[in-house]
Amino acid sequence: MTDPRIALISATPLAIAPAAAALTAALPTATVWNLLDDRLLADAQTEGGITAPLAARMDSLIELALAGGADGVLLTCSQFGERADRRESDADGVTVLSADGPLFAEAVAAAPERVLLVASLASAASDSGARLEQAFAAAGSAARVHPLVIPDAAAPLSAPELVETLAAGIAGVDEPYDLVVLAQYSLAGAASSLADRFGVAVLDGPAAAARRLTAALREDRG
Repeated sequence: MTDPRIALISATPLAIAPAAAALTAALPTATVWNLLDDRLLADAQTEGGITAPLAARMDSLIELALAGGADGVLLTCSQFGERADRRESDADGVTVLSADGPLFAEAVAAAPERVLLVASLASAASDSGARLEQAFAAAGSAARVHPLVIPDAAAPLSAPELVETLAAGIAGVDEPYDLVVLAQYSLAGAASSLADRFGVAVLDGPAAAARRLTAALREDRG
């Protein structure tokens, strides 16, 4: 593949580094183009959800990425995933991915019985949990999803601090689980350390999305 341009559309700066790192690891020659509206999440919380004007703002960013020649587009905010899903099939051949669409597909493929869904925001846990349950139901799976909100992980933390904060929260879970899913890109950097710590597979959105984009670009370019 020759130097693809991948647009990352983010609603928080905390999601940019994990997404860019995963893409660079999977596609070393890719140019990462960051588009950021850092008021989208705050405005959504103020408005009580994704309103039509907020959806239009995200749609405008997707249009900007496509008009700018992006070979792939990834929304790094799970709460705006529906805006990517509605464009995936009509984006002039360019793959437009929601933050957790590829993640949920990998979770379903893992065929777990009990999933621990980890988030730092209650809104992210609610939104991602509902859509992950829908993904399992659509696949005919009876997997159960247990959401875990760890508010302390919402603050900017160093990599070791993030791991320890998430690990402390996960250690307090009494219910058994055989798969951990990190609901937000800002938590992705802890995935491998948590897998080692708890001896269970840990899936994160950036890595899953990077794998999906790599496969899509290879298919498009023969």
